[in-house]
Amino acid sequence: MRGSGCCALGATLWVSTVLKGLWEDGGGGHGYPGLLGTSSEVGQRGRLLRLLPWPQRVTCKEVGADATVGPRFDYSGVGNSDGNLQECTVGKWRKDVLSIIDDLAEGPQILVGSSLGGWLMLHAAIARPQKVVALIGIATAVDGLVIQFNQLPVEVKKEIEMKGVWSMPSKYSEKGVYDIQYSFIKEAEHHCLLHSPIPVNCPIRLLHGMKDDIVPWHTSIQVADRVVSKDVDVILRKNSDHRMKEKSDIQLLVYTIDDLIDKLSTVVN
Repeated sequence: MRGSGCCALGATLWVSTVLKGLWEDGGGGHGYPGLLGTSSEVGQRGRLLRLLPWPQRVTCKEVGADATVGPRFDYSGVGNSDGNLQECTVGKWRKDVLSIIDDLAEGPQILVGSSLGGWLMLHAAIARPQKVVALIGIATAVDGLVIQFNQLPVEVKKEIEMKGVWSMPSKYSEKGVYDIQYSFIKEAEHHCLLHSPIPVNCPIRLLHGMKDDIVPWHTSIQVADRVVSKDVDVILRKNSDHRMKEKSDIQLLVYTIDDLIDKLSTVVN
């Protein structure tokens, strides 16, 4: 494990991944008994946390002498975790994130959140400002499902309310749609953030592909405008899509993590 030497509490700086979670199977590994399936991710020189294409699974990797280890996990009802997906909500998954931060993660955290995880990482930063020291969002989907639902024609929304299920078209599903409970959408409305200033003060880096056909890249601009932090960068990649999983995208993520670690080390030291 790579000692950062930069944390106020004298602990090692860990980099945690908050994964996509709603339809992405984040991968297996060692289970957090009775709750979440978790694993540890490491990278070359200790700083790369892989974002996996759906629905690939991984096992824990060997940790080298110069490595930072971060917990990653499946949300309740997803992948290796306990629970019924049909009963899950954004609020429940918010609690999952906080349970990982409180019970498994050690020391200050840089949260890396992709898609829905980008929404949840902001909630984590609001709830745990002393422990979350920086955020990296990849195709950050803040309020995304609620916004998409509200843009539907009135008659379509009424039909979904009557049926209780929204069959949302998606090229990432084998069926061509994702079946989302109407109750999920209504509960998610209570966790929307873009309607007012977002009280997050830590450094934030938002990466987004301009060919993203799931979450418009303008959402990252909105997040940057809404957060109260002054240390915010938005990095747009012209030819990248929602998953940002090409080699150049992953390299950008590594460089971004490296830069934040170095920045935080300089500030604390």
